[in-house]
Amino acid sequence: MLFVFKIVAGLFHTLKNLTMNKLHFVAVIAVLIAACEDKANDRTSLNSADKLFLQEVSYSNHAEIVEGGIAVANGNLDTVKAFGNMMIADHSPAQAELESLAGRLDFDIPSTPDTAHQSRAVLLQSLSGNVFDTTYIGGQVRDHKYTISIFDEELQYGNNLEIINYANKYLPMIQSHLKEAQDIDDLLH
Repeated sequence: MLFVFKIVAGLFHTLKNLTMNKLHFVAVIAVLIAACEDKANDRTSLNSADKLFLQEVSYSNHAEIVEGGIAVANGNLDTVKAFGNMMIADHSPAQAELESLAGRLDFDIPSTPDTAHQSRAVLLQSLSGNVFDTTYIGGQVRDHKYTISIFDEELQYGNNLEIINYANKYLPMIQSHLKEAQDIDDLLH
């Protein structure tokens, strides 16, 4: 709003020497203020933080679903298998909601994990026993920390209210997943 006042002050200084009637001057100022307020209140457009969030969270959800399935099949401890099941159960509806949101916003999001997680899935499929459990859970701790940072960035710098609402809705789930992954990681070491 300070920006608007600087514009108005500058215009007043410039226009005071012109022979413009006061009513016309007030109308010009009102239009400028309305234009500035419309831009400031436009919470539907996507900024770079919103776009990054949509992309990274889609990659993350897909990775959690794929790796969760591998954990169910290859996990050694029941807690690791249960964690894998939870990843599938929690991230599947989160991804479905993200896809719906992205569709409404006409923004294309990834339909698979990123290449790093695809490579890790191949590695995880080749592991078993304690080696699988420690590798999978260690990755879950790192991934959930990263995902939390993406959510925090969106909440701090995002513009689109629908995306911000999604972040507010799912951040507690991601934080809970991190806590559980850290607890299992402590158990494994």
